Amino acid sequence: MEENAGKDLTIPRTLVVTGHFPPEPGGVQTFTWELVSRLPADRVVVVAPNWPGAADLDTGLDLPVVRRRGYLLFRGLRGLVRKHRLTAGWITAMAPFGLYAPLVRAAGINLLVGSSHGQELGWLRALPTRAALRAMIGAVDTLTYLSETTLDRLRTVTGRTKLVQLAGGVAPERFSPAVDPGPVRRRHELGSGPVVVSVSRLVRRKGHDVLLAAWTDVVREHPGARLLLVGDGPMQPWIADQAARRFRGSVVLAGTVTPAELPAYYAAADVFVLPCRDDRGGLQTEGLGLSILEASASGLPVVVGTSGGSPQSVRHGRTGLLIDARQPAAVAGALRDLLDHPDHARALGAAGRRWMLDAWTWDQSGQRLAAALRSEPGPGGPDAGSRPGVRSRPPDPAR
Repeated sequence: MEENAGKDLTIPRTLVVTGHFPPEPGGVQTFTWELVSRLPADRVVVVAPNWPGAADLDTGLDLPVVRRRGYLLFRGLRGLVRKHRLTAGWITAMAPFGLYAPLVRAAGINLLVGSSHGQELGWLRALPTRAALRAMIGAVDTLTYLSETTLDRLRTVTGRTKLVQLAGGVAPERFSPAVDPGPVRRRHELGSGPVVVSVSRLVRRKGHDVLLAAWTDVVREHPGARLLLVGDGPMQPWIADQAARRFRGSVVLAGTVTPAELPAYYAAADVFVLPCRDDRGGLQTEGLGLSILEASASGLPVVVGTSGGSPQSVRHGRTGLLIDARQPAAVAGALRDLLDHPDHARALGAAGRRWMLDAWTWDQSGQRLAAALRSEPGPGGPDAGSRPGVRSRPPDPAR
């Protein structure tokens, strides 16, 4: 880990309980990693699953990470709390790990913060999980939310729990138009034509099926264009088969790339696309979209589907385009428009980078998390029911 960016932040001694932590890839994993790395290392203890490669990672960290088998994250908490004199806690994803909130409390944690993402919105759709989510939120002092959109959906189950916005962010010194795109363009033989990049898990709700249907129309007008797909997931075999049979080299699957390599993949592109959509009757939805923020910080115009909180990460017509990503024609039309007008596309990308620098940095998010950990216990704490709830809502950076 680099020199801890949060060494000047003041927080109580804090237990972080997370099922999403490197070396496992993913959006919530990035969210957790970036925020933990901005807290004072000598005041944080992380409990996380023991993924392959975890031991090598942990030896280079300047904070203790306690690895547990699978998701048995509640084991030995009382001893950890006593050994490290921990008083505050952060559960980094309420669904499903908010189920551990009573056990974290029983271990001796006085103040507990829980974070919500996209998965919690799916839990609202079914009565049993909705009831479980309501109980989990009632067991924490503060619930964090990503955007006004996600907050609006969560209101019915938040009760008197304090609410604080804690969105993802970017490290603008890493994700920048100044990054050299040459190695990536040569490695994947992208040629000299325009490149459209998509960075996400290869799962249905990210919209790769619609994207490939749209790509047929895009390459008809821009035969030198390349679609660069970064990520892995259950749809990978189907996407690889479609790419091989239908697109003759214009669709490139890069697979999973390391965090150190990722900025160069954005830099190698001219446009970013994430045609996300709600799936499984709304049970699966987008919380915000970290890759959208990273692309904007890299100076790319973004084309994004309207799912969950994703519209909060785009200023339509100013930093990119919001579309109904259920329709291939909408995806194709947005991509063709940006490829047809490269000067306009670059102007959108430049505006997106300015917005990221102004409102969407990890340092700002780290300060918000530290403030939540310093706050007084709320209705979910040891004195539950003895004080009214207070809602704390900082200005939404999407406005």
